[in-house]
Amino acid sequence: MRYLLSNLPLELGEETGNLALPLVRVLGGAAAEFRAVTLERRSLDARHKGAIRFLVTLAFETERPLTVGALPGGLKLDLAPEAVAWTVAPVVRRPRVVVVGSGPAGTFCALRLLDYGIEPIVLERGPAMSERVKAITGLWQDGTLDPEANAQFGEGGAGTFSDGKLTTRIGHPATRYVLEAFVRFGANPRILYLAKPHVGTDVIRRCAVLIRRDAEARGAQYRFRARLEDVRFDAQGRVCAAVLASGEELPCEALVLAPGHSARDTFEMLHRHGVALRQKPFAMGVRVEHPQDLIDRSQYGPGAGHPSLPAADYKLVCNFGLNRAAYSFCMCPGGEVTQCASEPGGVVVNGMSNEKRDSGFANSGLVAKVGTADFGSEHPLGGMYFQRKWEQAAFRAAGETYGAPAMAVQDFLQGRATGRLPRTSFRPFAVAADLRTCLPDFVREQLAGALPLFDKKLHGFASREAILLAIESRTSSPLQLLRGEDGQSLSHPGLYPCGEGAGFAGGITSAAVDGIRVAEWIAQAAGAPVFQPFEKAARGGDLATEY
Repeated sequence: MRYLLSNLPLELGEETGNLALPLVRVLGGAAAEFRAVTLERRSLDARHKGAIRFLVTLAFETERPLTVGALPGGLKLDLAPEAVAWTVAPVVRRPRVVVVGSGPAGTFCALRLLDYGIEPIVLERGPAMSERVKAITGLWQDGTLDPEANAQFGEGGAGTFSDGKLTTRIGHPATRYVLEAFVRFGANPRILYLAKPHVGTDVIRRCAVLIRRDAEARGAQYRFRARLEDVRFDAQGRVCAAVLASGEELPCEALVLAPGHSARDTFEMLHRHGVALRQKPFAMGVRVEHPQDLIDRSQYGPGAGHPSLPAADYKLVCNFGLNRAAYSFCMCPGGEVTQCASEPGGVVVNGMSNEKRDSGFANSGLVAKVGTADFGSEHPLGGMYFQRKWEQAAFRAAGETYGAPAMAVQDFLQGRATGRLPRTSFRPFAVAADLRTCLPDFVREQLAGALPLFDKKLHGFASREAILLAIESRTSSPLQLLRGEDGQSLSHPGLYPCGEGAGFAGGITSAAVDGIRVAEWIAQAAGAPVFQPFEKAARGGDLATEY
């Protein structure tokens, strides 16, 4: 029989040893009685700084008769579930499908369509990876922006130039499909058991290329520098063709819209066609950055520096009531702050890290909730225009360059602009500025109120070494394209809104899972039965909660 033992504490370093020994400690017997012992989940328990440990779930086989259920010390023994088999039968009728966007949503939609024998055309407005990397390097070195090749547009989507975090709370069984795919195409197998799986931007770029090559070998067509300009609908409002900026028309029965939340011209085009959409709340703020060793000391205490401990992270929240809150977002241990602009005349910052997380800096979004009432407009795209307004203000604060306006945390709290800037990893360069000129008042007030409280929770958070860089404006989509239970647009059949840009996800994993869900809906419309492991989960709502 194969079992799972969960909530098992391990001392630091014990996780690399013979994993049968902790089983003997709990269940008795001899180590030889436990075979095929594997880590199924590992999380860090740092609640007690002097006694940091791992909590793990181990899977193992044994012929000993064991009784499942609760064990002393909060442990639990269960029978291991059978692994999900992802294989499906190809559909007989294979519709012509066009997928817009090669980010996680579009990519995994394409992969799952191929499982059903449906060979999609994938459109990406940006370039393939090698050309994209050159364009982004140019922006980060000399501040030259290419609006069609940047950290938002190009092969792999925005997640390719992020922290590569696969952390999610959505609980959908397709998350395993996503993790296994990343491992198959080059990610470290440990992401299968880490509670906070992280690939790293350096690795995820390689994965994106290998996934695309595999998809092409299976029949998918990828078109780069192929921006969606328009959509053709028939007299009943059903999708019939995708129109490229070149003027080429691609007939299709299903058009999957997974362009990411920075494809603002695409959303304007959809709005002109009357595609059903609505405003959606999001969050806005800055990136806060510290030396990584400051965060390590605060989070690990005397355990800081232990070889088993990863670069420390944090998650901080401060609620102000009346739907107001400030919180950390997309924390990047051992990472760097990057310029992620995609429109001329606007500055956008984000964070990323490589697999080793060894930059020496720690950064996180420090953001405040922005409700639809804050947009100042009832226009369905009002949130998008609100983002643009403040991104342009940040560009002006940076001297009309693609640097980032920056301010020491202590100066921000004291309401003065001294021009002193702590060290930062940001590229291409930071510009000393008064961040009050590029943040809405209600956002600035919430951040100023939260920082002293965060400093009490995490010592040094508001110290002289902390710096703020603006503006973190694209935390999630400010709109949602409305769809029904069959995944199709409420207003235009054959149009499948998908992923983070469409308002149905909140990060790499949830976007990928939403792409898989959309592929399942398309396959079902083509005659495939409901994939049983997904049947219950498919009835849920959007997947927009992540990190």
